Amino acid sequence: MDLAALSPDQLGHASALLEHVLTELSAGTSERDVLTRAATLVADLVDADVVAVCEGAHVHGGVGLGQRFLPERGLARVVRDGGGSFAVPGLGRVRATVVAVPALSGVHLVVGRVEGAAEPGTTLTTTALVARVLGLVVLSRHGRERERWHRQQGARGAAERGRLQQALRQREQVLTTSVRFQRAVSSRRPLPELLLQIAASSSELMDGRAVTLVLADPRSRMEMRVVAAVGEPQLDPGLALAATAALGGFGVAVGDERTPAAAAVHINGRSVGALVLDTLGSGSLDPVGATVLRAFAEHASMALSHADTVRAVEAASSDPLTNLPNRAALLRHLEVALRVTEADGVGTAVLFIDLNGFKQVNDSLGHAAGDEVLSRVARRLRRCLRGDDLAARLGGDEFALVVRDVEPARAAARIAARVQADVAMPLETHGRTVRVGASIGIAVAESGVGAAEMLRRADSAMYRAKAESRTGSPAPSAEATDGSLTGRVVLFEADMHDVDRLRRRLEHDLLSAVAGEEFELVYQPIVRLGDGAVVGAEALLRWRHGTRGLLEPGAFLAGAERSPAVEELWRWVLRTACAQAALWREQVPDLSITVNLSAAHVMTRGVADDVRRALTAASLDPTALVLDVPADLLAEDPDVLVARLRKLRATGARILLDDFATLRPDGGVLAGHSLAPLRQLPVDGVKLDRTLVAEIDGPDGVDALAAVRTLCELGAALDLGVVAEGVERAEQVLLLQEAGCTVGQGVLLGAPRSVEELGADLAAGELGPVEPGVAVPALADLVELVGAPGAHPEAGGPEPGLPLSAAELFAQEFGPVGVAREGAVALPAPPAAGPAGAPGTPVPVPISGVRPTDLRRMLDRSR
Repeated sequence: MDLAALSPDQLGHASALLEHVLTELSAGTSERDVLTRAATLVADLVDADVVAVCEGAHVHGGVGLGQRFLPERGLARVVRDGGGSFAVPGLGRVRATVVAVPALSGVHLVVGRVEGAAEPGTTLTTTALVARVLGLVVLSRHGRERERWHRQQGARGAAERGRLQQALRQREQVLTTSVRFQRAVSSRRPLPELLLQIAASSSELMDGRAVTLVLADPRSRMEMRVVAAVGEPQLDPGLALAATAALGGFGVAVGDERTPAAAAVHINGRSVGALVLDTLGSGSLDPVGATVLRAFAEHASMALSHADTVRAVEAASSDPLTNLPNRAALLRHLEVALRVTEADGVGTAVLFIDLNGFKQVNDSLGHAAGDEVLSRVARRLRRCLRGDDLAARLGGDEFALVVRDVEPARAAARIAARVQADVAMPLETHGRTVRVGASIGIAVAESGVGAAEMLRRADSAMYRAKAESRTGSPAPSAEATDGSLTGRVVLFEADMHDVDRLRRRLEHDLLSAVAGEEFELVYQPIVRLGDGAVVGAEALLRWRHGTRGLLEPGAFLAGAERSPAVEELWRWVLRTACAQAALWREQVPDLSITVNLSAAHVMTRGVADDVRRALTAASLDPTALVLDVPADLLAEDPDVLVARLRKLRATGARILLDDFATLRPDGGVLAGHSLAPLRQLPVDGVKLDRTLVAEIDGPDGVDALAAVRTLCELGAALDLGVVAEGVERAEQVLLLQEAGCTVGQGVLLGAPRSVEELGADLAAGELGPVEPGVAVPALADLVELVGAPGAHPEAGGPEPGLPLSAAELFAQEFGPVGVAREGAVALPAPPAAGPAGAPGTPVPVPISGVRPTDLRRMLDRSR
């Protein structure tokens, strides 16, 4: 009877029917009377012509069989064949339905109707219900009769009498437990709860001994796993698995001092596990105990055979998307593997796998494409496994592998390399070719370390692998050239505990800080190099941490990129910067505000909507907002990237590629990013990487300056703006202007400052253009002002009439070299001359902290 499919009214009827059958059969005065009552009940309930209770060829009782000649041969034949027809005196041929009595071996209920008569649809389920209750009632009577027999044989020892009394209590509790379990099934209890109830009830009826339920995982090559365990101490999982294997899928094993007892569990007649009872130290089960254990194994079989429950079995131990075992199943498997490791000496390792680039696929192509990628990755992981290895999906884009080997660290490293190679292969999904990679952390089992701790260790190692990918640490192989996707493989080390604890604390603090408004923005001026005018400001995030002080983004964002607080934090930055820009533009109408976006933010579906909402809330002209997007995005799928940037640009904001272009140490050519995509990308300009700007007045100045000039000429041709970052020396200003770059930022032009400081400077007019109409010095004038290479005075000092260097000009304006005035930075002395007759080599002079007004004064003096 599929109780879970019944309506409330039908459930009430079923419960009443169960109570009626139980009451009627329990009223029997003898075993024969109970069997006769069962036959009469079935005849009444299903309107049958003939009902018999048979054990082989012997008929224990029945209804409609006649008074003199019992059709024993016919009954024996239909019992043997599981159905058919037989002749009954006075009725003729009857069609038979045969139902086994579960708790009584070899006993069957035979229900017959005259051929041609209609058979109600409830015949089989009703007869099965009566058969199940009949078996339990007879078992109960056996217990009472056994107790009476022992009393008649004479008094036995106190231990024997106590055991008999306990057996009687067990039989009485069987009925109560059966009714309770039937109600639990009918109320659609979760499968794990049902399985635990079966194990707990078995343990309760067996003097509190440990009971373990072992089932085969249908999604993992039918490998046996412990799904429920009760009792203290719990039965060793290895012993439970061994007892299940020894059972062979059938019958009951009574156990002994060294081997647990077990009863087979089935799903629709197919063996799927066993209910295992701890008999260590107590000896084999007696026949009554074996019968009770088998009865509860049949309870488990009934629950598992239900269609909804079968699906729930799979869901309880596997991931529905990939059909891999889930986290709970992985931990159970790992716990068993660790126990076996202590016994056989074969080591165990865990690989924690996180996919690189998956979020971009999910955000750009949608969740359906993301699900397909996860399923394909799961299939690739299976191909990397050996015979006893296990792959599981932990959730999201995280997977884990359990590996057993005599050299677990080496085996795990080999499998990790295979995983990275397979996962990195291109994937076709939704008509697009996508790529993902894998960062992998490995933890090797140690004595006393449990399954959960091993998984945490592998997770910590994986975070280290992610961090090394971001910082560009050497790749693990020559083929791993794309660190952003290929990732790294890292073996857990003891110091990672502290790092992992700090990371988790950081993620917690970050969530609290967003809610507690502990973040603030500082602003760095963006200056027009020709006259020092402030044309914009870049919003830079700071965290005023309660114990660690004022933190820059590098101190907290890199370790918390997966924290749910990061996206909300970025929205706050966008809203705050737009609102502040709207206020400042009342004083400086053309002022722009720059906000940095991470690659993950750019590839998020809702980023354009966030930008649009922030602009609307601040009533800010969209053209006043500049979005800096990292040039690393050029490695993404070009079509997806163009679509995302177009959506951003449709908001009216301007877009700059940040940290664009670096200088090759060996060739003097632009490296890191190709110039070709600039023709197709919907961007408004680029920001020169600070490493390139730092070189233009250094040893590789010729190559660096040529690279800057190339970018500026390309920008002019494509109508793209060029902004120089990291301007720290006066020489860089002059050389950038000569190369055609008109806008820059850096500590020389203005250090980051608070809202109040920058607002006061704007209000006072201290930041802004010099007097209008003053021309920027021409290139020839700048060369004359700075001096050609090699024209620096020798050690004896400058010769009269030679042009002053920018450093000397600055020193003349603000004080002698090496003597710091208030608010100025000390400058180093010029280098000594080389060999006799050789001019000294000019050395770039850092002038950190120079305000734009000071730069304008220096430029004015040169005119």
